Amino acid sequence: MRIIVIEDNELYKNELLQCLEQEESDIEIVGSASNGAEGLALTEKLIRDNLTPDVIFTDVRMPEMDGFEMIEALQRRGISCKIVVTSSCPEFLYAKRAMELGAVDFLVKPLKVYEVRNVLGRLRRELESEKKWKHILNLEYIFLNAMAGKIKDDQQIGDLIKEGYGIAPEERIGVLGIGMSSNYEKYKEQVLQMLKALEIFNQQQDFCAYTIEMYGRQSFVVLFYHMGNEHETYQYLEQTIVPMICNTVRGRVICTWAVSNGFGNMYEAVRELDHAAEWNLILKKGTLICKEKIQKIALYPYKYPVNLEKEAKEALLNKDAKRLKKIFSRYWDYCRELPCTPQEAKEGCIRIALVLIQMAAETGAVQAQRKGQTFLQRISRANGWTDVEEKVDTFFEYLTSKDETENDMSLLIQKALENIREYYDQGITLEEIAEKLHVTEEYLSTQFRKETGRTFTETIRGYRIERVKELLTATNWKLTKIAELVGYTDPKYMSRVFKEETGMLPLEYRKKNG
Repeated sequence: MRIIVIEDNELYKNELLQCLEQEESDIEIVGSASNGAEGLALTEKLIRDNLTPDVIFTDVRMPEMDGFEMIEALQRRGISCKIVVTSSCPEFLYAKRAMELGAVDFLVKPLKVYEVRNVLGRLRRELESEKKWKHILNLEYIFLNAMAGKIKDDQQIGDLIKEGYGIAPEERIGVLGIGMSSNYEKYKEQVLQMLKALEIFNQQQDFCAYTIEMYGRQSFVVLFYHMGNEHETYQYLEQTIVPMICNTVRGRVICTWAVSNGFGNMYEAVRELDHAAEWNLILKKGTLICKEKIQKIALYPYKYPVNLEKEAKEALLNKDAKRLKKIFSRYWDYCRELPCTPQEAKEGCIRIALVLIQMAAETGAVQAQRKGQTFLQRISRANGWTDVEEKVDTFFEYLTSKDETENDMSLLIQKALENIREYYDQGITLEEIAEKLHVTEEYLSTQFRKETGRTFTETIRGYRIERVKELLTATNWKLTKIAELVGYTDPKYMSRVFKEETGMLPLEYRKKNG
């Protein structure tokens, strides 16, 4: 198995090379490169020398040409290699993009030896199978490519799948998703044993099963085909398999279900799984979530819990971290007791967090606005209460950490900054603050620039832009709503100011950082 490694970080590159060198003797490292452009040139040279690589390990973010650009360049040239994408950024969008481009796996750095070993073992099996199966490897490879929409309406591949597995192009295929997130490493072996047992003993049931370990997504997917009775398969999973898994995994585990009309529609089925996973915020642990179950939920009109916001503010004033965590927990209980959509639940939680960030900033905790964005993003992407709970303590630290630089400023400027933080979204002017502080506008302007290094207008603008960034990455709100919340009457003007400050338009920023 010929392998090349493309990585700009020398430490990570050397670690991966050493890991590969320790593997079985069939592995031959035929080269390495430091960016996508060098990797592309190296691959073409090896092909000319009759040393075509079987596997390419590539980083994503690299100078000159990134990993995704290199993969696209290889595809344009008709070069087919198995790509393993590695990244320090464990974002699903990165993994999704990798799968869309046909990568066979997505690993998060720093890499673990057993992960690399597992990938190599699977790739070794796939390469052996490829010779026999005319480029159709196994159901895992088929699924990953189908998940990325790579085999839609491909008659030749459809015929080979039918020949190899007896799965007709339009056969209904059940997809069971099991997401464990931070519990993955701790419980994956136990869960995998259960799922493998399900494959072995499926003769007792009217279906065939095939388990796929999704390393990058910290989850498993089980494919069910040749289902004699689709409804009975779902019931068996709901009443037997899902309870066994949930009783084994302490803490978060999300079980979802969707059905695809053949592998050609698998991309839509996987999207349905992702949508279903969000409803774990509302439904109790142990529920096998599917589209039909979601449609049966009796939703209540969402009512923002003002009382919980008030209690959260009191907890922050008293610097009571334990109470604040309990309040967030009660918020999610509230959303489950009076079910609403996951989006409504997240937006309400973000609203409470934003109130606390604003309140903390008014008391001098400038870190709250700058670093609180991470917590808002965590809420926005949450599929369960534990996703939020894990970061409440860190969020509380941001809320209570004072900015030491303000202690060196005069009381006048400290008061002026407090007014800016409190009223920047209401269009407060330098004249209004000067009047409140009983000084002339000219004197305040001079002192403000002298002590902060920025003008009053620049400071107001900075606070607004930082808030816009928070809302862009933490919510899906429209620009009109965001503009209103930060004090801009015209979203087009806000977009122009945002681009002047950041070099990109708000929606571009959301796409890149969301």
